[in-house]
Amino acid sequence: MTSRRELLRYSCGMAALTFAAGIMTLSATALAADTYPDRPITIVVPFPPAGPPDLLARSVSENLSKAWGQPVLVENKPGANGVVATQFVANAKPDGYTILVGSVATHVMNRALRPDLPFDTLKSFEPVTQLGFTPMLITAHPSTGIKTIAELVEKAKKDPESITYASVGQGSAAHLAAELFQSAAGIKLVHVPYDGIAQASLDLVSGNVNVGFSNVVNMLPSVKDGKSNALAVTDTKRDAVLPDVPTLAESYPDVDVRLWWGIFTPTGTPSSVVDKLSAEINVALKDKALIDKWAQSATTIVGSTPSDFKALVDADAEKWSGVIKEAKITQ
Repeated sequence: MTSRRELLRYSCGMAALTFAAGIMTLSATALAADTYPDRPITIVVPFPPAGPPDLLARSVSENLSKAWGQPVLVENKPGANGVVATQFVANAKPDGYTILVGSVATHVMNRALRPDLPFDTLKSFEPVTQLGFTPMLITAHPSTGIKTIAELVEKAKKDPESITYASVGQGSAAHLAAELFQSAAGIKLVHVPYDGIAQASLDLVSGNVNVGFSNVVNMLPSVKDGKSNALAVTDTKRDAVLPDVPTLAESYPDVDVRLWWGIFTPTGTPSSVVDKLSAEINVALKDKALIDKWAQSATTIVGSTPSDFKALVDADAEKWSGVIKEAKITQ
């Protein structure tokens, strides 16, 4: 029969082992931060070169290279609406040397639209920091006579399903933004999905479709040329690029859509490495020249802590899952 003294000795021994294991874990984590990075880092971008995520990644890579004296490479892996790159990084070693520029599309919308994905973006990644965001712009072709959101809603209610709108594809951010707006306004528009932004923009400007949901930068030239009427930006405050264009939230306070981008690492990356990455990237994002440059493209540079970024991702996951379920959208 085990004596009380033996039980006490066993308990103390286990406590010591647990304490020692904790110390070793803390030491390993600290060591990871102290030595990181000691070799090249790769930033994987799920989109083709030259778009906002790619350009932001390159700005970050330059600053990290200078700060740490290590090459920081940008690798574009487009395909399957971001799934190719996202899965690649999800399966990468969680050591901070393979990181991802994710977006509301890759980490929130894809998750809700594609339950068949072999990974869960909320569980497979550690949010590091938000890079920035841009609102969408709702425009109408001049031939429609629609110059305001109120006129669009009035016309849609008077003649249901008579107004067409363009997006860059079924389940795209533009499509989901339009569904959120229609639900709030109590109207029904006719969705015309395109395979890409080029043809969608061309048909918007030519009047083959009545209304468009697109990023501000893409439609800015046609608005300035009078080929499109700017109805609203999908943010909670007006954009300095189009100060006279109201926000959608001014008419529908619960409707705001921000297309954000941020840095993620695979789950299991030491928290010290995540914090070190976040801190250094945030230093880079405070550069005034960088902020001013992106403001001209209607993009707000943000920077955030890992916990704040996680809160944003989780909130948007809940929001867009509801929109997708209510609108019965599938890909």
